[in-house]
Amino acid sequence: MLPIRAEYSPAARFTVYVLRPAWLWRREIACALVLAALGGWAWIRYGLGAAVGIIVGVVAVCLAVPVLRRTLGLMLWRGRLRRGWDAACRFAGLATVNDRIPRIVKIRAVPAGEHMRVRIPKGGTVEDLASEAERVAVCLQVREVRVTRDVDRAHLAEVEVIRRDPFLPDSAQTVSGVIGWPWADAHRLDLWNPVPIGIDELGRHVTVTLPGRNLLLGGEPGAGKSSALSVLIACAALDPTVRIWGLDAKRLELALWRPVLDRVVANDIDEAIAAATDLQAIMDRRYEALEAAGRRNVTPADGPLYLVPVDELRFFTAHSDRKKRQAFNDLAIDLAARGRAAGIILAAATQKPSTDVVPSSLRDLLAYRWAMRCTTKDASDTILGAGWATAGVSAATIDTRTPGVGLLLAEGDTPRRVKSCYLTDEQIRAIAARGKALRDHYGHRETDEGDQRAA
Repeated sequence: MLPIRAEYSPAARFTVYVLRPAWLWRREIACALVLAALGGWAWIRYGLGAAVGIIVGVVAVCLAVPVLRRTLGLMLWRGRLRRGWDAACRFAGLATVNDRIPRIVKIRAVPAGEHMRVRIPKGGTVEDLASEAERVAVCLQVREVRVTRDVDRAHLAEVEVIRRDPFLPDSAQTVSGVIGWPWADAHRLDLWNPVPIGIDELGRHVTVTLPGRNLLLGGEPGAGKSSALSVLIACAALDPTVRIWGLDAKRLELALWRPVLDRVVANDIDEAIAAATDLQAIMDRRYEALEAAGRRNVTPADGPLYLVPVDELRFFTAHSDRKKRQAFNDLAIDLAARGRAAGIILAAATQKPSTDVVPSSLRDLLAYRWAMRCTTKDASDTILGAGWATAGVSAATIDTRTPGVGLLLAEGDTPRRVKSCYLTDEQIRAIAARGKALRDHYGHRETDEGDQRAA
């Protein structure tokens, strides 16, 4: 029996057990009444056989015509979901004193389940619904229910009903497999614009804005860090105004990008320190120019952005030579702290950026965090930040069958499960070739004489 807040009077019982179910089943009742009316009219006019024939014919037409079948199926699906939501909210104790519950305003099917907009009744709050999300999920018999408050209106909430992992190969509505980068065939791009990097559980493209931000990518070997890093490099490669200085401890991950790399550092700590020193000089000179101009941040007119992808950051930050390691770490911390406003973007990938591998003073300056599959909750918290695993957000729960899937903490206050786009070796070679042609055409290496002298 559904719990109600109203008094158990005859009127209340009639409302609860007659009017409310009738309203929740109104779509199905309306369809039945239409069929009954058509059948009754045909029975009276032509007899029983004609009535049965008309009913069967109407049902057959609705099932045979794709538009009618989709419309009818969508209507019945929404009705079933609304009934389940009504019961779940009442069993979770979300009914107000006047027996109102959060009401579904809009429903949309997504790969992971459903995305709904919900109106909160007077006397309730979004926080009430969020606190009872687990009870609602139990009643709906789904994996998870996520609730987010509308930033502009307190009476509206965005609710995600997660029924399945859409990134698994055997998912009913899967987005597993290779996700192509939507800009793979582009001729020229602008790194100042948001960059598409993957797809989330709702099937939406996820973008990040790189200028003014730094990124930390972490996860166990084979989780997809290098593929995610390649997407960022690809956008920079197709922007002839961007300079790419790559640090590649394994010498292989950035090898295909060499035609568009302005500077390449392999597994040599001395070269890495020299490159970081040159970047620091460029940064200082830019700040002098900004100070003279009375501005606080660079614009596209001030010269090129610098993207610094680092594969296996731990090789440099945890080098065996203590003095050289400390020198590199001090430079990296300075670049991460002051380089953002000067147009220097640090994108670092490593396996587990724990304090003994990456100094916390450097790690904490990398605002964007992308945690690929991790072996432990502690490793996930090391990437995303302390406390997320306790809140139920952990990259250790990512299935091993879903390479490229990670928890992205970027433009928002909660990590999102995102599957990164993937570029094949052939696509990387083609993008690198187009990027080199663009640089040759626009004279990329001669656009900033001051930067040339510093380098």
